[in-house]
Amino acid sequence: MDTLPSNVSVSDVEVRLSRPDERVRWDRVMNERHELGFHRFAGRGLRYVALLCGLWVALAGWQVGALKCRPRDRFIGWTRSQQFERLHLISSNTRFLILGDPGQLPNLASCVMARMLRRLSGDWHERWGHPLELAETFVDPRRHEGTMYVAGNWTYVGRTKGYARGRGGYTDPHGKPKKMFVYPLTSSSCARLCAEEADPDWEVKRTEVEATAETLPCLLDELRKVSDFRRGQGRKHKLGTVLAICVLARLAGKVGCDATSRYAAMMPQEHLEALEAWKDKSGEPRFHAPSRATIHRVMMNADSDELQAAATRWAAAHPATDRTALAVDGKRINGVNRTGAVYHETATIVTHDQGIPIASRVCNEEGGERAAALALLEDLNIAGATITMDALHTTRQTADRIVRTHRAHYLFSVKGNAPETFQTLQSIDWEQEATATFSETSEKEHGRVDRRHIACLSPLKRAINFPHVKQIFRVERHRYEIKTGKTSVEHAYGITSLPASEASPEKLLCLNRRHWSIENKNHRRRDTAFLEDSCLMRSGNGPANNAVFNNMALAIILSAGYHRVPAAIDRFEYKRDEALQQVLATKRRTPQAT
Repeated sequence: MDTLPSNVSVSDVEVRLSRPDERVRWDRVMNERHELGFHRFAGRGLRYVALLCGLWVALAGWQVGALKCRPRDRFIGWTRSQQFERLHLISSNTRFLILGDPGQLPNLASCVMARMLRRLSGDWHERWGHPLELAETFVDPRRHEGTMYVAGNWTYVGRTKGYARGRGGYTDPHGKPKKMFVYPLTSSSCARLCAEEADPDWEVKRTEVEATAETLPCLLDELRKVSDFRRGQGRKHKLGTVLAICVLARLAGKVGCDATSRYAAMMPQEHLEALEAWKDKSGEPRFHAPSRATIHRVMMNADSDELQAAATRWAAAHPATDRTALAVDGKRINGVNRTGAVYHETATIVTHDQGIPIASRVCNEEGGERAAALALLEDLNIAGATITMDALHTTRQTADRIVRTHRAHYLFSVKGNAPETFQTLQSIDWEQEATATFSETSEKEHGRVDRRHIACLSPLKRAINFPHVKQIFRVERHRYEIKTGKTSVEHAYGITSLPASEASPEKLLCLNRRHWSIENKNHRRRDTAFLEDSCLMRSGNGPANNAVFNNMALAIILSAGYHRVPAAIDRFEYKRDEALQQVLATKRRTPQAT
């Protein structure tokens, strides 16, 4: 913090949200100056800036609350189901940084915190679509005493047990218990969080628009809505233009900044004009493609959350693929920052029939793939659909969120990470107790013949302590290797909220098998066609944005009717007019609600 005039006081401090063009600077200062560093928020978050005489004097970051914390949950007094339904109403102060000498402005920290708390719920509602009821924070007693929170009337609720979150659960001991403080944002926050009836304002607002072929936006229109992080000085190309060129290059199989910049340099004038590229009016008017430096800066620093939101909005306007069954799964992408290796977990939701990615979410901090998947479902309207997930996501929280919050159905695989349910399913005599069965034999595939048999149990004759279960099933797979003559048998178990009246054994077997289309039609294509795993993007938001661009390209290719991605890439590389039309097209065949 620079030297301030002697006649200023904390009453002159202004607290506001950081602007889009300040995000890179905010992240850099927080990472360099805060003792814990900073890379990005886990899910939803807000960045605050405190200014005095135009200078930054403090920074603060808020994100979604901790999944579980016994002292906080005991203080609130809510039930477990209420906790899972209303956890999004809590925000955690994960970063707070005073710039300069703390003694230069007495009581600065308390003043900034008080002004943030007064506007926190309103800012969160405006940014994320719902208010907040409670603020929380953790204080490491080895570093600080939490004096600011005590002075600000925060309530101390106890100490944590010293476990870190790994793979979605607090199972990794780190031996560093922390103090926990909470601050109710209204006088009746705890009573409201424990009420039997939820407040209608708590639901995330989803705008329902009956789209028509004439009103649906094109991809370029959605990309223009991404906030520009760059300063206005010296800026030539619009951010939406650069992002659209990145998508076009990906459609042509060009991966990375160098390949994208070469693709842009070869674009004809009419294409640059259609994308509203920068026009040099000195001498003969001519449109210029963005330079490699500009493309690199955009790829590394563009807001990945906003870029994913733009892709999700555009995907909602796609032709009416069958969205009654959706698969959700995670994929790990590599990245490196200054502190070493970082793994970004990206969760993607695709349609069962064609594997079209309709949304994706990146989370590289607490919670990993589970947190990314839950955050992904928050941003979509999945009412009435069936969501299939692998065993990693077989948790009570996920099941309750899908059925009660989103009014959809789930189909989960069950393995050892849900030991109670898994042991119950294994103990059943399926030959005697099954109420419905179905068998099918596949033709020769990959040098083998597979026979699948599913046995369902409904209504439940065994007590399954899992939310909203209507059917349980076992899939028995017999595999015969044609060349070697070897045979093998394996069993897989699952649970679903679909009742027998809506899902026959044949349908359950189809849903269970088609779930793995996300591996073949999304993850594998991203690695083979777009070289995602071998891409050298390692800094900033590059790995996350690279995954989003790959999903955009896949959505365009599959929605255009191409079944072979490499063939589509070859076509779009030589017929660039068709690729440009996909980015600029405003017409869709079937109206969709977005």
